[in-house]
Amino acid sequence: MAYIQLPYEVEARSIPDDVQAFIEEADAHCDRFYDEKLNKRFPRYVPSEPDQVYSALKYVTDQGLPLGSNFIEWGSGFGVGTAFAALLNYEATGIEIEPMLVEKAEALLSDQNIDAEFLAISFIPEGFIIYDALSGHDIVRDDSFGYTSEYSARYEGMDIDIEEVDLFFVYPWPGEQDMMLKLFDAVAGEGAILVAYYGDKDICIYQKTEGDDDAY
Repeated sequence: MAYIQLPYEVEARSIPDDVQAFIEEADAHCDRFYDEKLNKRFPRYVPSEPDQVYSALKYVTDQGLPLGSNFIEWGSGFGVGTAFAALLNYEATGIEIEPMLVEKAEALLSDQNIDAEFLAISFIPEGFIIYDALSGHDIVRDDSFGYTSEYSARYEGMDIDIEEVDLFFVYPWPGEQDMMLKLFDAVAGEGAILVAYYGDKDICIYQKTEGDDDAY
């Protein structure tokens, strides 16, 4: 394991007016999503507590923890985390495999004049495979991929390698918490920050440390 958990306590923080306006609009979009019964198509989709997510992203930003301004949200859904990152002046990208959710995220952010990018792809990059495990899901390197010493994982549609991303955010589905930490360990560059929302008032912050990637 080549990451550490940083101390963080969830607490109420002041939400700026523009962020509050976005949260209210996101809530309205989410309500329409449920009114249209689209949640039946995506039964595991559950929105986070947006004020807590914003506060955590604002905290790591104020503390100067990310080394730069590149941000990725894994499994971006309606793009709330991605929007918060954009409002905090990150170059924000949401990764979401469901095209319908990408369309809804793009519409939501466009309505609010928030500049971010969404990619309708899997957050599992080329060179890795996901499988069912007793504890949920797991991720391993694909031994048939043909790694070289120069290989750096990259998402199609992005012009930087994943190891150049400074800040990640994820709200993992049940059973995927450990897998997402393994993904962070495998692909993030040294010093990268991961904010993981596990549920109401349960947020953890991790930092990638120096380690031997070949040991993964």
